[in-house]
Amino acid sequence: MNTFLADGWHGGPGPWILLVPLFWIGAFTVVRRVLWRRGVRGPRRDVPFGPRAGSPWGGPPQQGPAPSPLETLNRRYANGEIDEFEYRQRLDVLNGTDTTTA
Repeated sequence: MNTFLADGWHGGPGPWILLVPLFWIGAFTVVRRVLWRRGVRGPRRDVPFGPRAGSPWGGPPQQGPAPSPLETLNRRYANGEIDEFEYRQRLDVLNGTDTTTA
C-alpha cells in the first residue's frame, strides 16, 4: 500500500526551487557584511564603524599614549594659551625647582 501512494517526486520541487539561489545569495551577503564590519579585511578609515570607530563590536576608539605634562605645557605655550611667565612658573613646578616663595 505504501508503494502505491509514494509516486516518485510527488509532482517535483515546484516553484520553491527558485528560492534556493536567493537563500544562498542572502547568506553570502550576511556573512560578508558581518566580516566587513568587524574589519577582517583591515580597518577602513572612511567609514563610521569598525574596529577603530567605537562601535559595539570593536570597543572604544584606540588612541595613542596620553601626552606627558611637559608636552602639554609646551603645546599650550606654543598655542599662546599661556604667557612666558606662567610657562616658566609651571615648568619650575614640573621640574621640582619651584623658586617662588609664599
